[in-house]
Amino acid sequence: MTDHKRFLLVLRRMGTGGIEQATRTLACALAKAGHDVHLLVMKGGMCQEEMPAQVTVHCLDVDRISRRGWGLVMHVAERLVLSPLVKGSGFIWRSKRCSKAFAHFVHALEQQYGHLDLILIRGQGAFESLGKFNDLRAWRVVESVTGRFPPNRRGRWLTRALYQDKQVLCVSQGVQHALLEYLHGQNVTLSRSEVLYNAVPVEHIQQQALQPATPSFEQPYLVHVGRLVPVKNQRRLLHAYQIAVEHGLEHDLLIIGDGSERAELEMLSEALGLNHKVHFLGSQANPYPWVKQADAFVLSSNFEGLGLVLIEALALGTPCVACDVPGGIREILIGEQHRLLAAPDEQALAEKMLEAVSHPLPVQEAWVAPFTEAIIIRQLLELTSLAMDMETPHAHPA
Repeated sequence: MTDHKRFLLVLRRMGTGGIEQATRTLACALAKAGHDVHLLVMKGGMCQEEMPAQVTVHCLDVDRISRRGWGLVMHVAERLVLSPLVKGSGFIWRSKRCSKAFAHFVHALEQQYGHLDLILIRGQGAFESLGKFNDLRAWRVVESVTGRFPPNRRGRWLTRALYQDKQVLCVSQGVQHALLEYLHGQNVTLSRSEVLYNAVPVEHIQQQALQPATPSFEQPYLVHVGRLVPVKNQRRLLHAYQIAVEHGLEHDLLIIGDGSERAELEMLSEALGLNHKVHFLGSQANPYPWVKQADAFVLSSNFEGLGLVLIEALALGTPCVACDVPGGIREILIGEQHRLLAAPDEQALAEKMLEAVSHPLPVQEAWVAPFTEAIIIRQLLELTSLAMDMETPHAHPA
C-alpha cells in the first residue's frame, strides 16, 4: 500500500523526552515515505526549522484559544467552582473547551490541506486536553499508564473521561497489558486497542555513529544513555557497577544524559570511590559514537514503555544488559538476549554486566527489524484503511 496519506500528530509540548523523540522520528519517516505530515504543538511552540520542510508544523495554544468569549466564563467557573468541587477533575472541564477548539482547528486544516487520514494524539497532557474529541481517525498513543486514579467512584469517573470508548495505540504489549488491567479494574472499556512500536531510524543512527566520539576513551567501557531522573534508577546502576568492579570488571562506565539527579549521582559516584572509572558526559546531541564503541549498553530503569535506547544500541551492534521490569524491554531483548536480563536489584545487574563482557553476545539484525520505520509505517497505513472502512463522521466534540 503506497497511496499518499495525510497525518496529523499532536503533542502538548515539544521537549527532549522519549515521546517527543518518537514523534519526530515518525514525522520524518512518514514525510520521507511521501506522505503529507502535520505536527501540532499545543504549548510552547517550536520552529519549523526543527523539522524537515516536508513536515508542516502548527503551534496553537488550544487552551488559551478556547478561553475566548464564553470560554473565559467557563474557565473561571472551572477554576473557582467545578475543580474544587471534585478533586482532580480540572482536565474534564478544560477538555470540553479544548476539544471544541481543536475540532475547529482540524476543520480549518482540512479546508486548507485536504482530508486527514489519521490523527495521533500523544502524551497524557494531550489526552487530558482533548478528552472530548471524538473521531474514528483519532488514536491516543499510550507510552505508559500514568495518572492512575483511585479505584472508587470518583476515580472511575475520571478514568472514563480519559479512556472510555477511545481508540488506543500502546507502544508495547507490556504497556497494553498494564493499561487494560488498570481499565478493567476501573470498569472502563476501550473502543479498540492495538500495539504500535515506536519507530527507530536505523540508517540515520548508523550514520551518526560514524562521527568521532569526543572525548574518546581508549579503555574498554560500558555505556548508559538516559535522562538522569528517578525512574531511570541510575543509583542502582552505580551500586551494581561498584559490585561488578569489586568482582573483577575492568571496564569504565560512561553515563550520557542530564537531569534532576545528576548532582546527587556524581556525589554517589565519588562516595563509592568510582570517580576515576565513571564518566558523566552530560546530554549529547549525538551519543551514538560512544554507544557503538561500547562493549555493552546497560539500562537500570524501573520501567520502560518500550526502551528506544535498547533498540538504538542493538542497531549499532552493541549488546544490551537491562533490568527485567514492566513495560516493553522483554519485547526487545528476545531469544538469546534473555540471558542478559537481570532481576531489578544491584547484585543481579552486576552479574549481568560481568557476563556481558566475559561472554559477549553477537547482535543479530533480526532483533531490530520489528522496529524499523518501514514496518511501523505499514502498520499505520493499515489503520488508515480501517478508518476508511467505517463510516467517518466529521470531527466534533462530544
